[in-house]
Order: sequence, then C-alpha cells, then structure tokens
Amino acid sequence: MHIDIRRQTRLYYAYVALSNLSMISVVMSLYLAHLGFSLYQIGILLGVLQVGNTVLEIPTGFVADRFGNRASLIFALTLQMAAYALMPLAGALPAMAAVMVLLALANTLTTGCASAIVTNALLAEGRSDQLTDLSARSGVIFYLCYGVAALASGWLSEQSYELVIALSVACLAGALAAVALMREARPGGEKDGGARPIRVREAARYVVSNRPALYNALVEGAVAWSMVPVDDFYNNYLHDFLGIPLPLVGVVVAVQFVAASLAGLLSSRLARHVPEGLVARVGPAATVTVFLCFALAPDPRAAIALYLLGLATFRLTNPVRSKLLSLGVDARFRVTVASFNSIAISLLSAVSQPIFGWLSGVLDMRAAMVVLMAITLVLLAAINLAFPDATSADAVEGGN
Repeated sequence: MHIDIRRQTRLYYAYVALSNLSMISVVMSLYLAHLGFSLYQIGILLGVLQVGNTVLEIPTGFVADRFGNRASLIFALTLQMAAYALMPLAGALPAMAAVMVLLALANTLTTGCASAIVTNALLAEGRSDQLTDLSARSGVIFYLCYGVAALASGWLSEQSYELVIALSVACLAGALAAVALMREARPGGEKDGGARPIRVREAARYVVSNRPALYNALVEGAVAWSMVPVDDFYNNYLHDFLGIPLPLVGVVVAVQFVAASLAGLLSSRLARHVPEGLVARVGPAATVTVFLCFALAPDPRAAIALYLLGLATFRLTNPVRSKLLSLGVDARFRVTVASFNSIAISLLSAVSQPIFGWLSGVLDMRAAMVVLMAITLVLLAAINLAFPDATSADAVEGGN
C-alpha cells in the first residue's frame, strides 16, 4: 500500500508544532512554586522526573519498536494530557511525585516515535534523500514554536496558570489527532501490519554492536555533559551573571531560538558541499567550541551573539547527523536506538548538573561552564579516536 509522503510529512510537522506549543513545561518550576511547593520540594520533584526519564527510557523504546511507534505515541500523548490535568489536584508532595512519574512515562514513550514513523515511510518509499530536509524543517518548526511558547507562557501565567494548562492540553490534543491520522510503515515494507516481534536481548545486542548507533550515543552523552547545564542555567546566567533585566531575558531567548531555527534550512546545502561524514564528526565539537567562546565573552551583547551562533551551528549540522544515524540503523530498532541516546544524555547530565551547581558556588557560573565544556571537548576527541570510521559511508551502510 502506497503512503502519501506529502500528507505524512505535513502531519508530522503539525505534530511537532502542536506538541511544542504546549506551554506548561516552559513554566513548570514556576507553576510548582505557585502551588506552594518549596524550592527543596521542587528539586525533589524534578529529580523524580529525571530519574523516571532515565529508568524508563530503554523499556519504553523497546515497547515502541515491538508494538508500533504510532500506538506508543498516542498512548504517550494521552498520558501527558492526563498528567497536566492532574497537576492542579496534586497538592501534596507524594501526589505530585506520582504525576512526575506519569510525565516521565509519557516523555519516554514519545522518544523518537514521531520521527521514526515518517522516516520509515520515506525509506519504504525510497525517499532517503529527503531525510536531511525533514530534520531541518522539523527543527525550524520546533524552535519557532518553542519561542512562541516561551513568550506566551510568560504573559499567560500572569493571568492564570490554569489557562496555561488548558491551552497546553488543547495543543496536545491537536498533536494526538495529527498522529492518529498518520500511516505507519513497518520494517520490511509492511504498512500498519504486524512485524516479527523483537526480543529484548536482540534489541540490546543490536544497539551495542552497531558502531554508528554506539558512536552517536557516546557523542550525545559527551555533549549533554556540558550543554544540558548550560541550557538549563542560561536564563540565570543572563540575569544573575550578565545583569540583563529579567523582562528582556524571555525576549532574548525567543529571538535567539527563532533566528537559530532558520539555520537548519541550510543544512542540506552544507551536505552538498561538505562530506556528510565530516559534518557529523566535526559538528558537535564545533558547536561546543562556539558555546565555550560564549562562556568566555565578558560583554553581554557578544555573549548573546555567540550563543545564537552556537545554536545556529547546532541547527546547521545536526540534521546531517540525524540522517546518517537513520540510514545506519535497522528500522526495527530505530526507536530503541533513540532511547539509548536519551539514556546516555540523561545519565551524563544527571551527574554534571550537580557538579555545575557546586562549581558555580565555589568559583562562578562562567568558570563552571568553561570547565564542563573543556571536559566535553576532551571526551569528543577520545570518542572520535576510538571510532575513526563510525560516520563513513561503509559504516552507515553496514549498520543498517
């Protein structure tokens, strides 16, 4: 059965837009404080969410690969809407912790599912040449909608947090409708059919033995070591360290994300002029190097410009990396591989974030950023030495 690729990609873009217009995640900490939780309790709740994301990542990735990406995503969106709706009712710490576990389950069930649905469809129809553009365009939509959500949530939360929740649930309902209308191409060219069930050991062996997948997971973890703390504390850095007034911080962040998103549209042109394997290998180190310059910049305007350049570098190179990983992974294990990447990110950032906070107190935020990013660059160099051919055409073709 033929899949309408244009319709499929439009539905995917609709899902990306609507799911990232859900605003409550942008103001989660503020909302928990509004409900009366102390900073210590908020830290516990966010810790529960992070631990849940880590523990549940691999099992839920296996569930998606075995039972279908669309079914997993529909279930995840339903759980996410339920969790948001329950938040105003969870006044006690144990009840809110249970909501965080529910959110973690929803988060991990979504990992890689939507992109896997449309990627499998493109590959089933012999349209692998569109993978870079797909990743680039979806990245543009993600950053545009995230920027809009950041601006809107700041204003709406002053009116009513309940309104923020209601609009967030409505956006997720629209995203669920888009997913329900998508068609799923199964490995081997089957559409909406039952593929041979995947066993847990088979999936684990595949992920560990696939060099492009293992290389990518290690790179993701190394980058997350420094970039997750930098991203999480960026607003604090602008306001507390660089002295930018708080009302301007939201505007700066929104403008940066919107502007950086446009760089992703140039990634396919970059791939036509520079070997894709080289882009995939150099891109992460180049991105971290630009962010290192951001941390070292004493002038606020220079720092903001360099942060924007770092985002643009990431958006320019990441679609190429995503394409190579998609081509280098067996479709049956695509979501499991995405889950493996996510757990590497969660584990490394879970360790580095407390270290970042400690270094910020002992030294300052700028020094903490420099130390963590220097470690990331050393890790990336070691990974590239250990996997010299992981992004080569032969490795990508052999891994699939």
